[in-house]
Amino acid sequence: MTVLYTDRHLKENKKLEIHVPPKFTAERPAFSYSHVVIDSAIADHAVAQKLPKPNGNVSTGLGPDHFSDLAVRPDAPKTMEDLLAGDTPQMSVHITSFTNATLVGLSWPHTLMDVMGQQAFIQAWSLVLAGRESEVPPVLGAQEDELCAIADAPAENAEEYIHKSKQLKGMAMVQFGARFAWEMMTGPAPETRTICLSKKVVAALRSQAQSDLPDPVNGEEKPFISDGDVLTGWTMRAVATSLPSPRPVTALHAMNARFRLPSLINAKGVYLQNMLVPGFTFIPADTARGPMGPIALTNRQHLLEQATEAQVLASLREQRVSGDPSKLLYSDANALLMPFTDWTKAKFFQSADFGPAVTTRLVVIILGKDFDDNYWITMTMSPNAWRNIENSLEGLA
Repeated sequence: MTVLYTDRHLKENKKLEIHVPPKFTAERPAFSYSHVVIDSAIADHAVAQKLPKPNGNVSTGLGPDHFSDLAVRPDAPKTMEDLLAGDTPQMSVHITSFTNATLVGLSWPHTLMDVMGQQAFIQAWSLVLAGRESEVPPVLGAQEDELCAIADAPAENAEEYIHKSKQLKGMAMVQFGARFAWEMMTGPAPETRTICLSKKVVAALRSQAQSDLPDPVNGEEKPFISDGDVLTGWTMRAVATSLPSPRPVTALHAMNARFRLPSLINAKGVYLQNMLVPGFTFIPADTARGPMGPIALTNRQHLLEQATEAQVLASLREQRVSGDPSKLLYSDANALLMPFTDWTKAKFFQSADFGPAVTTRLVVIILGKDFDDNYWITMTMSPNAWRNIENSLEGLA
């Protein structure tokens, strides 16, 4: 397998540079590793028992910030500055073992990889655990940023970025930033929660969104909207109608170049790097406060316009020319900005399979009797259970 994790250094031009030591040692490991063993069931742990759980309908739980102790070690780097100052590996693996469950926490900076890179990494890890290392695909782009190479390559009939005229600059950016800062200082404190929607609930939302769309004419079918569009429309409307006065809403989506550029789609391996490309959708104030269906459809139409190969390349070129992509923002100056990221394609619930690494927690195997009628039994259980076994046998021999 290819090792991902290295330390980072900040060059004089403010660019991050990955350093790979000639040999990984205990002092300079490939990744940070920590393991905590807790002698209790996960349901009895004060924090872990509050992890969100499905209930077959709609369940709401605490946000991920409440569970950071289960994801990383206490002294783990929290910012890029921490990583640079500590000269530590970019990725950390933190394992928390309970008597009946094991949690595996992974953390890394987004400068290392995106959610699809994480999926590829977890799938490879699962294959190795299952003894199928030969099936692990090769890692591509380890020596250079593939997106930079694509953006810098000569292109015939290059298109201009479709939303270039909406880029916030000068006083428009000042107005947008001032309003954003004012709302942070004077608005109510935000709450982070995790919500689980059952299949039935999502189907009901989809049905509602579809019914919101006008009936087709001339035998045409209603436009398709995905689950992601429906959930985006649902949340955007909820936020827009909570505002004291109507405002347009700009959604900032994380599109993935892996699915948009032929050279990446047909690659003979996986890219673990970050390949996100921003996508912007603009919802007028009256639409944002209206029915869910038109919001979902407008969101989809705007994203499809930006998802072509030519437009993804145009977006990449804009980022390269700017020198600092974080300053590229396309919106109305008075709009509310809502960032979205949809991890559905990563299929995390299906990608990870740590079953081969699970140590059996409780099993009793009666092997049978030998020639002297001795019963042979193999058992795996907790230390407390073994003490009870031993105590129960006292006086019987």
